[in-house]
Amino acid sequence: MRPTFSDFFKSFYYSNTYVPAVDLSEQGVSRYLIGQEYPEAAIVTQRLISALEVQQVLSEPLTYDFAEVSRRNAILERYGFKLLSSKRDPATGQSGPFYSVIEHEDLPGWIIKSGASRGPKGQLLLGPANDRNERAFFTDEDALLRIEMANRVQQVAREANIEVVVPKKKLVAYSNLNGTTEPTRKYCVAWEKIAILSATDTVQAIKDMDAKHQKEIARKLSLLVQQAGLVDASFQNIRLTRADGTLAFIDTEPIGLMVVKKSGLWNSFFGSKGASVEKCARIGLFTLMQHSMRCGLNLTAFCTEVESQYEKVPTPKLSKWKIALSILSIG
Repeated sequence: MRPTFSDFFKSFYYSNTYVPAVDLSEQGVSRYLIGQEYPEAAIVTQRLISALEVQQVLSEPLTYDFAEVSRRNAILERYGFKLLSSKRDPATGQSGPFYSVIEHEDLPGWIIKSGASRGPKGQLLLGPANDRNERAFFTDEDALLRIEMANRVQQVAREANIEVVVPKKKLVAYSNLNGTTEPTRKYCVAWEKIAILSATDTVQAIKDMDAKHQKEIARKLSLLVQQAGLVDASFQNIRLTRADGTLAFIDTEPIGLMVVKKSGLWNSFFGSKGASVEKCARIGLFTLMQHSMRCGLNLTAFCTEVESQYEKVPTPKLSKWKIALSILSIG
């Protein structure tokens, strides 16, 4: 559904919560670098990703032209990488390997993820939406911001006393930067490989639970999605661990919830901000609800609970302070 003029106008006066912008300057990213905790893995990872052809493949904006995808796939495979991701070719309808997520036998226990933007810089990239005329939008730096989002999910889980597993994610800088300033072309992401069920097996494991346990895991998951503002809450990104069935958040792209901190005096007073936590929560719960409903009738108790949690989420409230400020400042 397309937002009405009324929807657009009222959105300026909603009472919302925003996440602080993330500092991706050289000083800011120092806390995310893999060498701080894993110096040996840092040396191997940097060696693997910094071969010129490999660096070019991983640092350029992602492409969905499958002739070009095949070329990039072949380069990485020639350097000994195993491709872990897949995409559907719209021309053929068939899924094929995609180069954005890889691993290498020289780096056991770690997965490498491209830190590149999803498309050409400045291009508007649509993300998930809900049935309330709300849509999320990808940012150029979402691939890198997934590290800070992973920290946010862990913090929310601790405060809610919910046990979760979130693999450690770290940044690795390429060796051959040659004056490159864009963070998406300077870093890729290395994340800890953990033992999890596939998306299909995760759904089956939940189906095998009785109604009480389905409802309980749906309640916990809905709470985490809502409080963290996790947009892309599907079983592609949320799994169960193999060992004991603990919730595992394997991919945590913020998809517009977080933005990069910009320098300058103006930005110090009127800094950039992403979408509100409340909006991202509504989209995330709707995504989870729709995805679980598509998984079949044996997930009834889980679906019912997620739908109930989504219906409880209130519509945005108008901020009296914003309305008063607008009147005093003549709009």
